Amino acid sequence: MSSIAIEASVDNLGDMAMAKRIFAIPDTLVVAIGPPTCIRILYFRALECGQLSKLKLIPISALDYTFGDYLDKIKGLIETALRKACHLGIILYVSCPDLLSQTDFDTMIQGLDNPRKIPVEIFKRGPMEKRKTSPSQRLDKIAAKIEDFVKTRQLVLSKNADVCELPPLAADYSGVLSLFPDDPAVCQFLLTGSGCANCPSSVDRLNYNQFIFSRFDDLQAVNGCTNEIGEAIKKRFQMNHQTKEIELFLSIGTPVTFMTGMNDHYLQASDLFAITATIDTNGFQTAEEGAAKALLKIARETLKKVGIKKKRINIIGYNPFLFGKRQHFHEIETCLTSLGYTVNVLGYESLDSFKTASEAELNLVFSRQGLSMAKWMEEMFQIPYLFEIPIGIDSFNRWLRDVGELLKTAIPESYYLNKEPQQFPTFQVLLLGRNEILDQLETAIPNDFGITTIRGMKITDLDLQQMTVTHVIGDPLYQNSFNGITQNFKFIPMPYPSLSGNAFMELDYQYMGQTGYAYLKSFFSNKVTA
Repeated sequence: MSSIAIEASVDNLGDMAMAKRIFAIPDTLVVAIGPPTCIRILYFRALECGQLSKLKLIPISALDYTFGDYLDKIKGLIETALRKACHLGIILYVSCPDLLSQTDFDTMIQGLDNPRKIPVEIFKRGPMEKRKTSPSQRLDKIAAKIEDFVKTRQLVLSKNADVCELPPLAADYSGVLSLFPDDPAVCQFLLTGSGCANCPSSVDRLNYNQFIFSRFDDLQAVNGCTNEIGEAIKKRFQMNHQTKEIELFLSIGTPVTFMTGMNDHYLQASDLFAITATIDTNGFQTAEEGAAKALLKIARETLKKVGIKKKRINIIGYNPFLFGKRQHFHEIETCLTSLGYTVNVLGYESLDSFKTASEAELNLVFSRQGLSMAKWMEEMFQIPYLFEIPIGIDSFNRWLRDVGELLKTAIPESYYLNKEPQQFPTFQVLLLGRNEILDQLETAIPNDFGITTIRGMKITDLDLQQMTVTHVIGDPLYQNSFNGITQNFKFIPMPYPSLSGNAFMELDYQYMGQTGYAYLKSFFSNKVTA
């Protein structure tokens, strides 16, 4: 059995060479199966290879794994793909949790309705499989089987017009790894076989944080290896003499450690650090949920009651996976600091700054995920909170009035925004996707511009052709599914990093206050083309 390794994250998409090989197999569909976080990375590898039409994602939920009855769903989806007659081979791309639970894909394949005898092969991936045979050897055998089948059968294929559905949202542990950017007092440790480090090391790396992670195989996971992991962490830090500068050590769970019960075990290395917090993430929830869960736990460990409140305001619920770069809050922070208050964005400044949170006069909550912490701080430290997202002119002005009332401070009239009497009654805007920014835009756009909005989650080319929409607002990743049908509307980029990671975070887009109003108006006034 190999020894446990502790490694530092490196910014890359993981095994792109393997991705290029698997997507290069002619007329073959890759069906990725597993927890949402395990298959998310494959979408971006297929995108990088220009092969989204050769990928299908089947996310399996925690409840599916609990009841173990998801094979019928997978079987039905594969049989649908076989009936389309677009492929000469299908590869089931199976991840670590199914290897550990020994899901019987072989029996399922034998029972497929597959009259043309299209090869359906299993490609087992991840650290839970590497110790047996190399991935390249296993993929070579699969490719050879499909190639032999193609040589012996002259089948006419239908054209495959499908494009892979959008990826699952970023995982809860990626949200935790976005906290306390570049703070040497915080060490983030991802408890994983190794594969779970791919997304937060690459597409979901939003704050350029480096973290450390474990590497172990299936035997070590099943037999339990938390003691060995603890010893490996101790050895790493003692050799590098790093423990003195680290005040907070975060141990962060993943699907494999959740399913094997490793999340519940104490790491011996915890004794090295002043504060250790075990974050019971599992890869089945979103990054926004993970960050909120971690911040509340860290707050319980670090915040203390103070006798005197200071002119300080906490922003709770900011998360780059929802809001993108912190610069989008510049207008908000400038407004508050000009009133004489210090602004502390909880979790996205230093740990020292976080520990002063109980001194604040007011907590401003900007997302639903921040409510649990705000309510806890109100109970523990008697700090009132305001939950509003100031998107749109009316919403911003209402938020400003409420802030003034809670602070018992007069807000100068010059701080309030003026709405121009400009109406666009012939326009109709489709808000594509689901997140709290789009929720606010659903009412802000009619209020600010007199434009009707409609909502949608999954939109096909036919849907778009039949709709009378003039503008579509959504994450640019949606454009991959339009197949070029964009001549009837303008696309307004509104990146949602939980969906698209860091791919579009650098775009010049806005949504909050005056800058958000001006951004949308530029599209409605035909000053900018999509």
